[in-house]
Amino acid sequence: MKKTIVWLLFLLVGQLCFAQIHIPDTRVSFQFPNGGWKYLETQQLDDNTVIYLYSYCAKVVTDSKGDTILPFLRIYVKQNYTSSIYNLIFSRSTTQPFQTLDEYMTGLPASEGMGYVGAYESYSDNKDYKFRMIYFKDKNTAFEFRTETTFDTYDAFDKEFNDIMQTIVIEK
Repeated sequence: MKKTIVWLLFLLVGQLCFAQIHIPDTRVSFQFPNGGWKYLETQQLDDNTVIYLYSYCAKVVTDSKGDTILPFLRIYVKQNYTSSIYNLIFSRSTTQPFQTLDEYMTGLPASEGMGYVGAYESYSDNKDYKFRMIYFKDKNTAFEFRTETTFDTYDAFDKEFNDIMQTIVIEK
């Protein structure tokens, strides 16, 4: 009996790791194909803008200085957005400046959008950060998905971040 319960729990946890996570009030979903992530919080910025935060928790991540790092996924959702996605990209980049290391327009969940690999220096902790970010729209809802960690831990997460981005779908 105990073995059966253990196996059922194992299967349930395994299914949760690969389950599509639906973003509330949208047709967009994604998953963490390698598991090891947890939901942190939802921030309601205004009537039309919500941020969902997830953090990596599979193991402790430390940088070259021995500091503990918290890689994260931030999903910025703007409802009732009738402007071009490129206007949102410009607006967000002026409030959060970064250096573009690579940009692309293929392999995105929607035909209009843009993806970046970028970096910036944080003056609050004097660390360099690197991220993978995509922008796209579904009807009148705009999305920014951003996975981020420190520059010196990014290589260990590049595939993980890309795998997450590849799971994003707009359900019909």
